[in-house]
Amino acid sequence: MSVRSVALAAMLIAVVATGPGLTAAEQQATVSEDSLPLYADEQQVVTGETTLESGTEMTVRLVSEDASSPFLKQREVSVQPNGTFVAQFDMSNVPANTSYELSAHVDGDTLFERTGTVAECDGNCTDPVPDIQTPTETDSDDKVVTVPQGGTAEIPISMSDGGDKTLSVGSEAVNYQINATVSDEDDDGEVLVLFDTAAAGTDSETLSVADDGDSLTVTATEPDLSSTLAPAAYTYRVFESRETDATPTTGTLLIEANETATEEFEVEETAEFGFEESVSNVQQGDTGRISIVLTSADAATISIGSPASNYEINATVRDGNGDDRVGLLFDTTAAGHDEPTLETAADADAVAVESGSEVALDSQLAATDYDLSLYRGTDATGQPDAIGTLVVTDGANSSTDAASDGVNSVTGDTAAQQSQDGDFEIGAGAIAVGGVLAIAGVGLCLRSIMN
Repeated sequence: MSVRSVALAAMLIAVVATGPGLTAAEQQATVSEDSLPLYADEQQVVTGETTLESGTEMTVRLVSEDASSPFLKQREVSVQPNGTFVAQFDMSNVPANTSYELSAHVDGDTLFERTGTVAECDGNCTDPVPDIQTPTETDSDDKVVTVPQGGTAEIPISMSDGGDKTLSVGSEAVNYQINATVSDEDDDGEVLVLFDTAAAGTDSETLSVADDGDSLTVTATEPDLSSTLAPAAYTYRVFESRETDATPTTGTLLIEANETATEEFEVEETAEFGFEESVSNVQQGDTGRISIVLTSADAATISIGSPASNYEINATVRDGNGDDRVGLLFDTTAAGHDEPTLETAADADAVAVESGSEVALDSQLAATDYDLSLYRGTDATGQPDAIGTLVVTDGANSSTDAASDGVNSVTGDTAAQQSQDGDFEIGAGAIAVGGVLAIAGVGLCLRSIMN
């Protein structure tokens, strides 16, 4: 075997991995070499092939291995009918030369793990989104409805058994879902449902019926989208009643890529769940601010520190003023002591420290880097949804940069207010008159200060 063959075999072994208790024939995934390297730019696309069944939901994850540039990005994707998967990542806020681990997971099992380094972009490094391929052969029971992105799909529903039925398109795993009850009021044995992909995720009507004699009522509203519904294979399910607890018949809504539709869709982008800044800085003895973006989450749990840093505290935050954000204040003086360590910048927001989670300290909080981990919900378990770093600097080293703008970022005190508590300074310009009187004046001033 040649050296090149050995290297290729080693690379394939590194890319393909199976979870515990699984054989290689049961679940596999490989990454396309055309996907790499990933650049520090928008729309970096990771593609690959799997042995998983069409419609299987999998998680593709990117996590930093560089403590100085922490990040965690993950996408929930579905295996397409041709066995491929596509995951898009925005890497524009990740510095070049940052090392990372790329992995894929299904039901807790790891399909592959691969390491790499973010490459520097010296031009247009945006990846194109590959077209979705329509399968050449389909099962007679597996209905496939194909529509271009931005077009209107026609989903036929058999109503020969009578009664109302429930149509569900998408799932939480693909970040889009809508449910509706359909009724065959003209008794022709079928309802043709129209799915407008351009209206999906907007205030416009996404679902309607082709025949005025039929009716449709949306029962589970769709999420708001910041762009046209992504080209992919979306499973749709038809339940035999208004309830969704029975076994449904399934089909596939296949949306094919259309660049024009994406350009015409204009919706203001919303911030993603996580930390507003991946790195927060604070000096010993001061109170630092950690800005958290909740988006649609009702609550988030933050973990500050770790056993390795000899300090840790967990807390749950909630947004109370409706801005989808929480400014969390971290008091380095109170950390590890009886005083409250965490407060919210806005009175309407709330923070609740997990009982017994804070590590007690005999002295002030050490000047070092502390891990920040953020989880959706009220539990700090499993993989965090976002990570960051809290940098505590030595309080003995005063920061001239922080005071250069004249306002303390946390207290709001001006430089003039801060100087009242500091040393008195007398400039050379104070001696402007000269002679004995000026010298005597300075002497009297100094004597007054000394007294």
